[in-house]
Amino acid sequence: MAKESSSNNQFIHEQYIIFNLGEEEYAIPITIVEEIVKITNLIRVPQSKTYFAGIMDIRGKVVRMIDLAKRLNIKTGQETLIERAIVINLGGKSVGVIVDKVSHVVHFPASQVDPPPPSVKGISSRYITGVGKKDNRFIILIDIEKILTVEEISEMAVV
Repeated sequence: MAKESSSNNQFIHEQYIIFNLGEEEYAIPITIVEEIVKITNLIRVPQSKTYFAGIMDIRGKVVRMIDLAKRLNIKTGQETLIERAIVINLGGKSVGVIVDKVSHVVHFPASQVDPPPPSVKGISSRYITGVGKKDNRFIILIDIEKILTVEEISEMAVV
């Protein structure tokens, strides 16, 4: 029975949530994801960092919202309405990561993940844990904890 539990645990750690920034597909581990929310009533905070989109009330909890495309300097080519955020747990804090589109959950066993290249679409390899292969597509696996440090999150004002 312990072996089955261990294999289930490994399966969970190999699952990623896929999202888009512009035309590119990225993924983060599902183990850090709390929920996916629709952006409503986003409150902008004056004189904050450019990638800090503001704060949002999610069921009575104030959540800091980060525009991931701005944080990574990715030109999405579209200034459409922000619609979705992936709420993650980062250092014990809930943080919303604004993305263009959330598509699905995918299982990436180690055999389907290549090591990170020096950079992908201008993103430093220090933020990339690997590149997953699925249906003749490459999906960039990012280390969101290196992109958004706990110190940066703490610096962001919460009113």
